[in-house]
Amino acid sequence: MMDHKGFNELHGIQMMLTSTAGALHKLANGWERGSGLLSSLGERLNPEQRELLHNAAQLIDSIGHNLAHAKEQRVRSEKDAKRRQDARMARSKQLVAMTYPLPAKTQEQRLEILQAALILNRARQFYTSYSTLDFNLYLRNGLTAPEGLYGASLEHYRSGNLRSLRYTLIDDVTHHLAYDDGCSVEDRLRRLQEKVADAVAQAPLTAQERETLRLWKEAYCADSAKHAGAM
Repeated sequence: MMDHKGFNELHGIQMMLTSTAGALHKLANGWERGSGLLSSLGERLNPEQRELLHNAAQLIDSIGHNLAHAKEQRVRSEKDAKRRQDARMARSKQLVAMTYPLPAKTQEQRLEILQAALILNRARQFYTSYSTLDFNLYLRNGLTAPEGLYGASLEHYRSGNLRSLRYTLIDDVTHHLAYDDGCSVEDRLRRLQEKVADAVAQAPLTAQERETLRLWKEAYCADSAKHAGAM
């Protein structure tokens, strides 16, 4: 897409062409207003020279018109592309909301978020810069308190990590489906689901994934017990 700088440069070229064509027209027509070199030169031109200047001015005019037309077409094309992409994004959000609502109110729902993230990663549809092993370790590290919690509780820190994971998963899948590769958003979702199904068919959960979920469940149980003891 043409940025603001590109439009300014294009406008500058159009202005230059318009100015040049105007000067040639005036010179060819025997411009007598004012004085100076241009006026003196115009008086010395013969008919053939005037005709050549007229032709040059018309050529420059046509280039300017073509440039303006191309810019208008480019603007329309970019507006159409933005409308299409906006429509794809809106549809993608609808499909993700239906396919991956991922509520996070109960312990079971939170574990389902973690499980969805693990399987999507194994299907190479989420956090693809991490191998399956590295992604499991990344999620487990989210259970361990950093050097400083800055007044927050460990439970709050873990909840923040889970919320961030949920947001990132939904956002990544939404943008993945909205990407325009010539296929519909529905087709891209279908392909994603097929890859997830293939991964699950190989193993509903790997030993690594079961251990990651066990550690998170254990942490949730410990947090719940702490709350119960404080009441």
